[in-house]
Amino acid sequence: HFPQNSAAVQTGTVAYHAERDLDTLLYQDTGMYREQQYTKARAIVLQTTYEEISILWDQELKYRPSFETANGEVTLPTIFAKVSGVKNSDAIGYWSSIRQLLTEDTILIDRVPHISRQDDNPLKPYATQFWRNNRLQKTAIKRCPAYQYNLLRESVQDYILDNLEQFINSRIIKGTFENGTEYIIAKDVQQLLHKFDFTKKNPKVVYVAAEDKSFSQEDAITMTFLNRLGFDVLVFVPTGYQCFEQYFQNPICMEH
Repeated sequence: HFPQNSAAVQTGTVAYHAERDLDTLLYQDTGMYREQQYTKARAIVLQTTYEEISILWDQELKYRPSFETANGEVTLPTIFAKVSGVKNSDAIGYWSSIRQLLTEDTILIDRVPHISRQDDNPLKPYATQFWRNNRLQKTAIKRCPAYQYNLLRESVQDYILDNLEQFINSRIIKGTFENGTEYIIAKDVQQLLHKFDFTKKNPKVVYVAAEDKSFSQEDAITMTFLNRLGFDVLVFVPTGYQCFEQYFQNPICMEH
C-alpha cells in the first residue's frame, strides 16, 4: 500500500542508520548504557551493614550488588533503612554524617509528620473511581481533571502507575488505598523521577526525626512507595523510637 499522505513517509540518513548499528554494538550486553536506555524497572531492598550505607549511597546503581538488566527491565538495588540512636553518643559526628549524605539529588525532610491526612489532596475525591477488580484504572487517572503529572514523559507516568498498582496489591502498608495518599507526588519528587536514569545514580530521601512526634500513615505510604520507585530512603531517629514500623504488615525497612 502506497501512503496517500507524504507526511507519513519517513526515511533515515546514513548517519542515522550507522548510529542505530552502533547502539546495537555498544549497548547490548556490554555493561555500557546510553542515556535513558530503559523505561522499565523494579526495585529491591539491599540488606547491608550500617557502614556500607555511606559507601553505596552516592554510587551508580550499575555498580551495586544485584544490579541486573534482563528482558528490557532493570533491577534497582536500593537502600531502605532506619538508623536508631546516636552512634557512640557522638552528636557532632552524627549530624556531620547526615550532612555528608545530602547529594544533589537528595530530598531532606526534617519535619514530623511530613504529610498528614489534612493536607490538600486534589485527587482524593476521585480515588475510589481509580480501582476496579484489583486493577488500577490508569486511563481514568490520566484523564482526571485533577491529574497533575501529564508534563512528565509518558514512559515515566506509566512507570509510576505500574508500580502504584503493584504497591497497592502488595498491601505492605496497613490501610493502603483507604485515603488516596498514594496519588500524591510532590513537585520536587516529580523532577527527580523525570530525570532518573535507571543505570545511574538514583534519587534519595533523608528523613530526620529528631522530635518526639508520631509518624503519620501517609509518611509510611509515601516513603515506602518512593522506595518502590527506586529511591534510597534513609530515616534517622536519634531517640530510637518507632517510626514507620506500626504501619507495616511485615518488616521491610532495615534497622541499624
